[in-house]
Amino acid sequence: MLDRNTLIGFSLILALLVGWAYFLKPSDAEIEAYKKQQDSTSIALLNQDSILKTQLDTNKIAASIDTTSANAAILSAFGSFSSFAKGKESFTTLENEELKITFTNKGGRIYKVQLKKYKTYEQKDLILLDGAENKQSFEFPTTENKIINTNDLYFTPTLSENKKSLSMRVNIGNNQYIEQLYAFNENNNILNYNINLVGLENIIQKSKKSLDINWTTNLLMQEKTRDAEERVSTIFYRIKEEVPTKLSEGSEAKEVIKSNLQWVSYKQQYFNQTIIADKGFTEAALETKNDLTKTSLRNFSSLLTIPYNHGNSETFAMKIYYGANHYKTLETLNISLERIVTLGWGIFRWVNKYIVINVFDFFSRYIGNFGLIILLLTLLIKTALLPLVYKSYLSAAKMRLLKPEMDEIKEKTGGDVAKSQQENMKLYKKAGVNPFGGCIPVLLQLPILFAMFQFFPSAFELRQKSFLWAEDLSTFDNVLDLPFSIPFYGDHVSLFAILMTVSSIAYAMYNNQATGVTGQMKWLGLFMPIIFLFTLNSFAAGLNYYYFVSNLVTISQQLIIKLFVDEEKLHSQLQENKKKPITKSKFQQRLEDMAKKRGVDINNLNKK
Repeated sequence: MLDRNTLIGFSLILALLVGWAYFLKPSDAEIEAYKKQQDSTSIALLNQDSILKTQLDTNKIAASIDTTSANAAILSAFGSFSSFAKGKESFTTLENEELKITFTNKGGRIYKVQLKKYKTYEQKDLILLDGAENKQSFEFPTTENKIINTNDLYFTPTLSENKKSLSMRVNIGNNQYIEQLYAFNENNNILNYNINLVGLENIIQKSKKSLDINWTTNLLMQEKTRDAEERVSTIFYRIKEEVPTKLSEGSEAKEVIKSNLQWVSYKQQYFNQTIIADKGFTEAALETKNDLTKTSLRNFSSLLTIPYNHGNSETFAMKIYYGANHYKTLETLNISLERIVTLGWGIFRWVNKYIVINVFDFFSRYIGNFGLIILLLTLLIKTALLPLVYKSYLSAAKMRLLKPEMDEIKEKTGGDVAKSQQENMKLYKKAGVNPFGGCIPVLLQLPILFAMFQFFPSAFELRQKSFLWAEDLSTFDNVLDLPFSIPFYGDHVSLFAILMTVSSIAYAMYNNQATGVTGQMKWLGLFMPIIFLFTLNSFAAGLNYYYFVSNLVTISQQLIIKLFVDEEKLHSQLQENKKKPITKSKFQQRLEDMAKKRGVDINNLNKK
């Protein structure tokens, strides 16, 4: 219950509120002015609505005029194809175990290709091509004097029930159409591609005897370093029945070929996209460009000419390969496409083709660790070369045992180089030593050395295969990123390159000691590994690992051989050889016989 003071307080508050409302109410004049303001605002809003309505009507009229003008422009540009020059872009997908291909109805062409079983170096989906800048179109002149490019037309897509083939059509009239037909091949990396022209014999100009397919692609970067991938990316092509040829790698180039081409291949470091004509392209203009914007790897374009004979129904059949630069896989296509894999030339290519690749293929069936496979490959090669290593060691040992006598000859001749060499050659002949005996086995091993240099950077088998600290044997192993770049070396440290260099220096030191080499040759053997360190620091870890293991195996072989070579016995044998009469070679004997027939005393000739 409220007390007296509370009631008094509420009464005073109520009185204040009533008084405040009475004294602040508007006068009659203020109320009249407010009404006039409201009326003028309403009139202004009505006028604004009227203006907006007028503007909308004007825009509709302008849009109608623009549409009419646009339709007239399209009709002028495309003639009877004008109804196909307008449309909304849509996409259709074909997919199998290897490929996921997206097509666009604008141009009826391939828009995007994903290789499903592979990833980029950054472990993202491997997209071989993507976007509007990748074009695959052809054009022709019409009897209406219009130039029609299929890339400007909207095709109608029809997907087969099994979703393995796709028809893209422009239906001009009754049994008159352009069709681009795509279907998966029995080879999962191949897409069959047919251009079908039906009922166009009276639409395409009679003077036109061929059509030009414009194939343009911006290569996308897939690997660790841009420089390495850019350096080996180029266009390969094959004239029928000939060895494939390529444009210059890593630099801009263009070439026009007038011969019958079987295929054209856009080759990257480990992947390619190749268009193959069943009956051949009659000619081609190929061009490679560097992408200065660096948004893509490189820009490739081809203008491929196909025949057109003005028949009622004509088909030009092709195939498109999307896949890896795997030698054995490409070899099964029987079109020499495996030649795009860099294996070297001449004997180096033979070594890689018949030995290295087959060994890799065999071991990879049973062993998943490619570091171990490289080790086994090295042991296999070094075992096969062991007889050459033995001969090289034996020759070096003989030269070392004769060194004291060679030093005496040098002292007797007073440093005369020519006389020293003559006397040394006599000593070699008496002792039965071939001074080049150590060089020949080494030279015979060089094809293996250079073959490996070609194989490892291009071996798809090593791509994204890890070993020890190397996360990818197909590229360099960087155990340390440098805060700066060293000229000719790079901005990283490759541990396998360092191990290769250290083992090469150790082998050179051992070899110098074993052969008794002195002077410039001694220091050259120690200096060359340093040069290789700078050269190979950015090369494939698999290559440096092979050279490292190869050096270790070679040193081990020579140490083992040393255990079985009795140098005292070998020295005694050399001394015995010096006591025997010098046997002449058949070649030398023939020279002497020829000289005798001419009445020349060969001995007197030698004395002179």
